[in-house]
Amino acid sequence: PLRTIAWAIDTISSLFTNQYYRIYLIFVLWIGMGITWGILDQGWDQITATHFAVSALATGGLTAPPVDERTGILPAGPALFCGFYCLFGIPLMALTLGIFARVLVEGYIVEEELAAITRPLSKSEFGFASKSLCSTDNALHLSDYIVLQLMRQGKLSLESFEFMKRQYQD
Repeated sequence: PLRTIAWAIDTISSLFTNQYYRIYLIFVLWIGMGITWGILDQGWDQITATHFAVSALATGGLTAPPVDERTGILPAGPALFCGFYCLFGIPLMALTLGIFARVLVEGYIVEEELAAITRPLSKSEFGFASKSLCSTDNALHLSDYIVLQLMRQGKLSLESFEFMKRQYQD
C-alpha cells in the first residue's frame, strides 16, 4: 500500500512542474488524509472531519477527538494519529502558507518595481543623478540611471551608495 500511495503522489505531482503547485497539492492531500481519518475512524460527518483536519493544524493540535467517556483518556489509536498528523502537518501548513504569502507579495513587488522604473524622471531626479551620482560632467550616464532606478525602487539608499563610492575610490 505504501508503494501505491508513493506512486500516486509521484504521478500526480509530476503533472505539476511548478514547485508552488506541488506543495499546495501535498497540503491538500494531507488535509484530505485528516478528513478521511475523521470520517472512517471517528465516524464524523464531512463538516466535523474537515473542521478537525484544518483546526488541528491551525491550533497546534488543540482540536482532538473526544476522550473515552469512562476513563477520560484519549485512546491510543487516535492519540497516535493526531500526534503524527500534527507533527508533520503543522510545519507543512506553515510552509504552504508562507509560500502562498510569498506568491502574493512577489506580484505586488513586481508591480511596484515596474511602476518605479516606468515613471518618468522628474527634473529634480535628473539634476540629482547627473550631478551627484557617478559622473561629474552634468550628463546622465547609464551608471547614473541605474543607480537612480535602484534608489527609486528602494533597493539602494544614498548612504549605501556613498559608502560604495568611497570604497571604490580608495
